[in-house]
Amino acid sequence: MPRDTYAFEQITVAATAIGLTASNLRDGTDSTREVSLNVQDAQLRYRLDGTNPTSTVGQILNPMDRLTLPVRAEIDSFRAIRTGATSAILNVHYRR
Repeated sequence: MPRDTYAFEQITVAATAIGLTASNLRDGTDSTREVSLNVQDAQLRYRLDGTNPTSTVGQILNPMDRLTLPVRAEIDSFRAIRTGATSAILNVHYRR
């Protein structure tokens, strides 16, 4: 089923773990059902269990990697942090 993209943002992933922007997440009948992420500039680590990753613990995403989150619980629990001295940028598309 095709998804309707309703929002886009760029998130800077720095030395403190960060999640997706709450104001872009929709609930109810118009809820967010999928998020598509693309990494640029630097490597990052992420977790989907609601726990903050660290610069050495979590799944790695490299520049140009893509990640799709098709489950609302994972969207709500997504957290990311950079692995080195350079902040990463996440290009995020929100879909319903």
